[in-house]
Amino acid sequence: MLLHPRLLIPCLLSFATITATLAVAEYPGRGPIDAYLTERTEAVESRCLTEPLTAEQWQANRPELELQLRDMLGLNPWPERTDLKPTIVDRKQYDGYIVERIHFQSRPGLYVSANLYLPTVGEGPFPTILYVCGHARVKENGVSYGNKVGYHHHGIWFARQGYVCMMIDTIQLGEIEGIHHGTYSKGMWWWASRGYTPAGVEAWNSMRALDYLETRPEVDAKRFGITGRSGGGSYSWWTAALDQRIVAAVPVAGITDMRNHVIDGCIEGHCDCMFMVNRFGWDFATVAAMIAPRALLIANSHRDRIFPLDGVIRVYDKTTKVYDALDARDNLAIHITEGPHKDTQALRVGAFAWFEKHLKNSTDEIEEVARKALEPQQLQVYGDGIPSDQQVTNVQEWFVPLAAAIDLPTDKAAWSDLRNQLLARIDDVPGATKNVEGFALQAVEETKQQAIDGVQFQNLEIESDSPLKSFVIAAIPSTDKPLDGIKICVGSPGQENVSFILDGKTVQYSAKEDALIDPQAIAKQVASKNEAVLFLMPQGTGKSRWMETEKETTHLRRRLHLVGQSLDGIRVSEIRGLVKLLAAKTEGLPAAGSLDVEAAGSEACMAMLATLGGEDVSLTLHQLPESLSDGPILLGLTKAIDLTQLLALAAADHELTVDASDSQPIQRVKAVAKPLGWKIASE
Repeated sequence: MLLHPRLLIPCLLSFATITATLAVAEYPGRGPIDAYLTERTEAVESRCLTEPLTAEQWQANRPELELQLRDMLGLNPWPERTDLKPTIVDRKQYDGYIVERIHFQSRPGLYVSANLYLPTVGEGPFPTILYVCGHARVKENGVSYGNKVGYHHHGIWFARQGYVCMMIDTIQLGEIEGIHHGTYSKGMWWWASRGYTPAGVEAWNSMRALDYLETRPEVDAKRFGITGRSGGGSYSWWTAALDQRIVAAVPVAGITDMRNHVIDGCIEGHCDCMFMVNRFGWDFATVAAMIAPRALLIANSHRDRIFPLDGVIRVYDKTTKVYDALDARDNLAIHITEGPHKDTQALRVGAFAWFEKHLKNSTDEIEEVARKALEPQQLQVYGDGIPSDQQVTNVQEWFVPLAAAIDLPTDKAAWSDLRNQLLARIDDVPGATKNVEGFALQAVEETKQQAIDGVQFQNLEIESDSPLKSFVIAAIPSTDKPLDGIKICVGSPGQENVSFILDGKTVQYSAKEDALIDPQAIAKQVASKNEAVLFLMPQGTGKSRWMETEKETTHLRRRLHLVGQSLDGIRVSEIRGLVKLLAAKTEGLPAAGSLDVEAAGSEACMAMLATLGGEDVSLTLHQLPESLSDGPILLGLTKAIDLTQLLALAAADHELTVDASDSQPIQRVKAVAKPLGWKIASE
C-alpha cells in the first residue's frame, strides 16, 4: 500500500518519536551526559578571556599559563636538548631552488625526516619558514614517503621567493609511521593518564627543527615564521605558543573552540595530535593568545566542517582582547576564504602575503602560484631503509616519564613529609583528591523496593549538582537490631553486566533486567553478617549507560577529557560522594558505625583515591593491577604517582585488606607497614 505524502510525514514523525523514545529507554544515560558536557563546556568558556584585561595582568599570568600548556603537552620539565645528529642525505638544485634531504634526532632515536628548501638567488641570511605538515598520506607499494611530500609545493614557493623553508614529517604520517590515534581508535586510554599527547611530540620536533635551523648560515634566526594546514595548523599553534623565536605565524585550518569540539561533535573528526591533555580546563583561545603580541594570521575556509567558521570567529574575537591589551592589534588578523577543509590557492596567498609583510616588510602583490613539481622518490630521506635504532613508533611509551619510584621511609616524620609531597603532586589531577568540577552527590531517592528472604533490596537514585545521577542497589537486613556495618561494593563495568566483589565472591548486575542476578544468594550472604551492602553502579553503566557502540562511547570519553575530566575521575567522585553521604547520615541511606569499601582491579585504585585523607573507612581490595598504567584513567595521574605510592597513602589512612599477592607494590608497602603503624591484612 502506498501512502499519500500528507499521511507519510506524520508516520515518519511518529516513527522518529518512537525510535527516540526507545533509545532513551535503552540508553538512559545519554541525555544526562550530553547535558553534563554542555555544562562543562560552558564552564570552560566562562573562564576563557571573558573579563577585561590589562597588559600588566596578561604579562603577570603568562608564565604560569606557559607552564600549564607545557604540562598539558608533556613538556614540563623540558626534555633534554640532546645532540641533533643532523645528517644531510642529499642536495640537488632544481628550477630556482635547492632541496636538501635531511634527518635529525629531536631526542635519541626520535628521528625527524625533513626537506630543506633553499633559494638559488639573493644573499642570505634569509627569512626562514618552518612548515609543519598536516595529515597527507603519501604511500606507494607499502613505502611511506612522508606528509612533507604532500605539501612540497609550499616549500618550492618559499624558496623561489627568497626564503629558507624546512618541511618536517610528523610521527604518524612520516617516513617512519608512528601513532596519533591512541584514544581515537586504538583504546590507549593510558595516554591521558600518562599526560601524553602526540601534540607534544610534534611541538618538540618543531622546536628542535628551529634549533637545527639556527646552525645554518643561510638562516636569519631573527626572522622565523611557522605555518601548516590542518594537523600542521595545530602544530603551528603549539609551537608558536611555546617558542618565542617564532616572529610570525599562520596556522591554517588548525583551531576551533571547545563548543565546536564537544557540543557540535567536531572532536570525532580529529585524532589526538589536535589536543592537549586538558587538565587545567583551557579553551583554545587561550592557546591562540599565547602568541601575542607577535604577528598572527588565523586562516580558515568558510565551509570547513571540522573547523567550523563560527568557532574560529569566537577564537579570533577572544584573542583580540589580549592583542588589544598589549597594543598589538595590527599584528593580529583573520583570513577567511571560500571552500571546504582543503589546501587552496586562496588560503596559500593569504599566508604568503602575511610572511612577506612581517618577515620582509613587503606588501607587493603575490604573483607566483605554488605548484607541485617533484616526485615522492625525489624527497625521500630514508631511501636505504628506516634507521634500526628509531624510537618513533614507540614514542608514546617513553616521551613523558612515569612517576619516579621512591624508597618508602620507615621513619614517621620522613613519611609525613613524603605524604604531603605525594598529595601535592596529585592535587591538580582532576578527581584524584577532590571531586571533579561540577559533580557532587547530594540527595537520595528510593525508586523501588523488594523484600527477599529477610533482606530489603532498594533501588536508589542519588542526585548530584549536575545533570548526572548515581545509582545504587542497597541490600539491607530486615531486623530491629542495629547494623554491624555498611559495605560499599564498587562495580566493575563489563560488556553486558556490572560485576561486584562481596566478601570475596562475585556478584553480577544485569543491565538488561536492571537487577542483581541471583538475589536470593546475595540476601543469604547479607543477612548472615547483619550489614547493609550498597552496590554502586559506575557512571556510564546500568541506568546511566550511554550508547551501544564502542565508537560512540569512545568519543564521549574523549569529550570528557577535552573539558578537563575523565570518566574514571567522575567514578572516583561517585565513590567519594557516597562515602561522605554515609558519614553524614544522609536521609535515605542506612546508618551504622563502621564502613568498608570493597573493590577489584582498576576500581580498587579508585577506592583508594576516593578515600584519601577522608572519612574513617576500611578498604578491601582485590586483583590490584601491576601498575597504575593498568588502572583508572585520570588526567596526568601516572606521571604524578605510582601504585606503590598510592597504596602507601591508602595504608597510612585506613586499614587495608588485600589479596595474598607477591606483587612488588604490595610487598614494598608491607615492608614499611609495621614501623609506621599501618594495618595491612591479606586474604
